[in-house]
Amino acid sequence: MELSHSLLPYVIANCAVVIASLVQTSTGMGFAMIAAPLLALVSLEFVPGPMLFVNLFLSLFMLGDGRSHIVRREIVTLCPTILIGTLIGAAILTGVPGDSLAILFASLVLLAVAISLFAKAQPLTTRNLSICGVAAGAMGSTSGIPGAPLVIMYQNEPLEKTRPTMALVFTFTYITSLVALAYAGAFNFRLAMDGLMLLPGLLIGFAIGRWARQYMTQAMGRILMLSIASTGAILLLIKSSVG
Repeated sequence: MELSHSLLPYVIANCAVVIASLVQTSTGMGFAMIAAPLLALVSLEFVPGPMLFVNLFLSLFMLGDGRSHIVRREIVTLCPTILIGTLIGAAILTGVPGDSLAILFASLVLLAVAISLFAKAQPLTTRNLSICGVAAGAMGSTSGIPGAPLVIMYQNEPLEKTRPTMALVFTFTYITSLVALAYAGAFNFRLAMDGLMLLPGLLIGFAIGRWARQYMTQAMGRILMLSIASTGAILLLIKSSVG
């Protein structure tokens, strides 16, 4: 179902994007896990395509901060495996009925929260990074949430390294996911315009997030991300069940 011409859904959606971009700008992760369930509550039209599209801008903005801290070895391992996972995820998404999408998104968000809560940090070996890349690509194209596997790998890494490295990884992930979604018929010009309508919220959140970096710790960002994401996912499941 297409979004109505009313501005109210876009206003509410922008408020969700402000929170999500604030957390990601200050910690390096969290946008998709927060935004996906909240945007899906407003309208399934916002996920995953428009959300991925607007988040691409945030990743590009963040690339300008701390480029010297990017670890190229990790990027070289992650990007090819993310591409493989993206193709797998796009194939899965094309087989999901439209009336089951809300349940799929909510379930994947709760899975991402559980992974982030209970999985222990893993060493950044080539094998672990490759597995992480495939999982991130698959989750990125099916739900717009590539961050959960990456949270496992990078939860104990310094924020100075995490922010720019993840910005580059997410940029690649979002571009490949959008191409795969477009090929699968799940992303088009109209949905790109819906994504651009979320840009004001993203810019506000980005500005606040840059200021909040001096106060935000990894622990604070993690609590915000997981609590908001899980609450939104549960509400989405309830809404889908009632519907």
